[in-house]
Amino acid sequence: MTWDSTGHAVVQTFVNGKGPFDFIFDTGADESAVYAWFAKSQNLPKGSNKELTGATGSVDITATRLSSLSLDGHAISDVEVDTVPDRLDGAKLAGVAGIDLMKGRLAVLDFGCGTAALLPLETVPREIFGKNATLIQAGSIKDGEQLTLPVTVNGASGVAVLDSGARLTQINYKFAAAAKLAPESAEFRDGEPTRGATMKAINVRIGPIGTVVFAGITRRDAVARVGDLPYLEGAGLANAPAMNLGLDLLRGTRLTVDYSSRRFWLAGSSCALPSTKTEH
Repeated sequence: MTWDSTGHAVVQTFVNGKGPFDFIFDTGADESAVYAWFAKSQNLPKGSNKELTGATGSVDITATRLSSLSLDGHAISDVEVDTVPDRLDGAKLAGVAGIDLMKGRLAVLDFGCGTAALLPLETVPREIFGKNATLIQAGSIKDGEQLTLPVTVNGASGVAVLDSGARLTQINYKFAAAAKLAPESAEFRDGEPTRGATMKAINVRIGPIGTVVFAGITRRDAVARVGDLPYLEGAGLANAPAMNLGLDLLRGTRLTVDYSSRRFWLAGSSCALPSTKTEH
């Protein structure tokens, strides 16, 4: 697993037996996807017309048909994936490896070591989870496959959506109010708009949010975006303190996800630097 120039966690993925190509490893995406430029360059066959719903809104798309999509020797066959608009930052990523590619396997991402694996569920020893790993029996969102977990910000409780496809953590305004934050104050500034898979823009404020605690991990002096993401309405979380837990707070950890049982383990990475702010 590598980090691309835009700060995404990227894995080597094969499309129709060709590759490898750079795909974002995204625990926040129900379905895998290819970017429009990649589908065109590979002359991939078109699929059905559908509405793509991302974190920042919805857009009409024409899906792409793939005979196979594989990662770490695990393949899904005859699959229709989303065709997402090209990125505005110019990064030439080929696509997104989503939850559909992780199902039936144990997905292991070590953000400190820069490694990723999809392992057979029945043959994984417990030490793969990492030292002192915390087991989370994950919650769910309405009409989605994403996993949720309890989180606190400055002691205020909320719900986090596990989202390795998000570079930066983002909390909604209800969570900011519960944590006694003032996004309109001089401590915060206007940030670059959040753009999900649909590339629609949501304005945000960015600044210090204090101490974040989740799954046995403590992050002090955390900085995050504040803004209401439209998908939280459909997920049933719009009226609750909620956040997208992104890569900035997952760095230095080892994440092991079992979607078949809707649970995951989080531990410190064995490769984390001594100076990390991760605490158990």
